[in-house]
Order: sequence, then C-alpha cells, then structure tokens
Amino acid sequence: MPDITQLVIATVAVGATIIALIAMRSGGKTDYKVEIEGLLSSALLQQHAGNWADAQQNYERAMQLLQYPGSRDEAKLATCFIHLSEIYEKGGNYAGAKDMRDKLVELWLKQLKTGDDCALVDIDFAMTHNTFGSGTAQILEFYDKVVSLKENRFGPKSPQVADSYLITAKLLRALGEKESAELAEQRAAEIRPAK
Repeated sequence: MPDITQLVIATVAVGATIIALIAMRSGGKTDYKVEIEGLLSSALLQQHAGNWADAQQNYERAMQLLQYPGSRDEAKLATCFIHLSEIYEKGGNYAGAKDMRDKLVELWLKQLKTGDDCALVDIDFAMTHNTFGSGTAQILEFYDKVVSLKENRFGPKSPQVADSYLITAKLLRALGEKESAELAEQRAAEIRPAK
C-alpha cells in the first residue's frame, strides 16, 4: 500500500503533466498581461515613493514581458521607456536615459506609420502626463512631426491640432522657452477660441 507522500507526488506529477499538455496545445503561449499590469502599478507606486531601484527593476521586467508577441502593447511599452528614461537620468545613467528615449521615438514613429489614430491619442496622453528631463528637446523634435501629421490628416484648424499646440507649449516651457510657448498657446487659441 502506497504511503501518503507517494500519493501526493503522483497527484502533483499528474497535475503538472496536464498543465504541460494545456500549454503545449496553446502553442506554449503564456499570458503575461496580469503580471505586466501588476509590475507597472508597483513600479509607479515605488517611483512616487522614491524607491528608484525597485521601480527600475519592475519597469525593466515589464518591458521584457512586453516584448513577447502575445503580450505586446505599445502604450505600455512607451510607458516603460518614459519612466526608465527618467529613472536612469536621476541615477546619472544618461546614456541609458537617451537609449530609452531613442527607443520611445522609434516606437512612436513606427506607430505613426500605421496610420492608426489610436497612436496619436497614446502619444498625446504620454506628452500630457509625463516629463522628459534632459531629453525634452529630443521629444519636442519628434512631436513637431506629430503636429505636421495632424495638420495634414485633420486640417490645420482642427481641435486635434489645437491640442498639439498646447502640448508643444508645455514642452517648450519645460525647455525654458517661454516666448515660444506663448506663441504656441496663441496658435491654439486662434484655432479654438475661448467661449
């Protein structure tokens, strides 16, 4: 008669075999979306608490998981690039920060080429809710392309273009270019006058 230990081992082995078969049938694909969400939430909380090393580790892990085909999400990947750039810069890793911004711009350019308007929304959201430190000039240079694209796609007097001028003003202010920022705000007001 088998003892309880052997029964437990046999049960675990059968369970593991069933899980392996299910994984094989699904092509070995694992859904990391829940883990990614948890990592990003934890990273942001840690970042706000000043726990830079823990935040960095979670953003890097999320970024790694987001590279897998079944888990790819450009908006979340952009979030990782933005926050890692900030963390690297705060830690004095300026080359790492620039690398993250380069990857961010590359990702956004690729998204813009698809013609998907959701990419424009994602980019505007990121521009509105983040700062870019020493990389602000690089990001502004990229965003000028977004403004041109919106002018061509929606027309130069569209609300989307007005929003872009306000975002441009925000970036210019971060660079200390107050007069240029005021001009961008004026252009936005000409398109969408106050009521």
